[in-house]
Amino acid sequence: MNLNQRLHHLDDLISGKWEEILSQPQALNFANSIMGKDRRVYALYLTQVYHYAFHTSRNQAMVAVNRMNKNTQYMQFCLEHALEETGHELMALHDLKSMGVPITDPEIDMPPPLIPTELLIAYLYWVSSNGNPVQRLGYSYWAERSYGFISNFVEALTSDLKLRKNQMTFYYNHANIDDKHAKDVEQILLKVCKTDDDWNQVAKVAITTIDLTHEILRSVLKEFGKLVNGENSEYYII
Repeated sequence: MNLNQRLHHLDDLISGKWEEILSQPQALNFANSIMGKDRRVYALYLTQVYHYAFHTSRNQAMVAVNRMNKNTQYMQFCLEHALEETGHELMALHDLKSMGVPITDPEIDMPPPLIPTELLIAYLYWVSSNGNPVQRLGYSYWAERSYGFISNFVEALTSDLKLRKNQMTFYYNHANIDDKHAKDVEQILLKVCKTDDDWNQVAKVAITTIDLTHEILRSVLKEFGKLVNGENSEYYII
């Protein structure tokens, strides 16, 4: 396959995975009923966004110092991209506060990450510092383009929960930022992926991180159920 064919193949894998996830009954229930009734489930999700976004710039920077990374252009991309991602978790924090969640100091008040969120964070640190350094692009490639898959869902969410756009800055501001990032990631992907192994590793990380993101959503729903039923939860602050 030539480079364009490889890219199209990767796009097909990612879009197929998202279609599979979003067509599941649980996802449809999430969109059609729960989200339209209670903002807490969205706030729960934002706490997870805060946690993994806090680490995104850090694990991205680790790719640059991966001892197997010999490509100076790719090293520069990783460091520049890490710098541009720095502090994006503060948008999620802003949105939580704007919804009335009483978080004064996130180090003290922010509930801990759910287990799938911990797994995503740990996995990204692992693939950033071990093995083929181009594999981390599998996460960046779909994450920077995710708005194309979820835009209709988010628009419906905004309307159903009567949220203002300034309460969804992580989505709307990030969407504008990531339009540029998506182009940058595609360009570096086409430059540094040279072998079948490179492309296979990128695809593996893309699919694995989408699966982990799906598990985060499932865990958010489970934790939300605890709040609704008055069960013990570390998310009582929500």
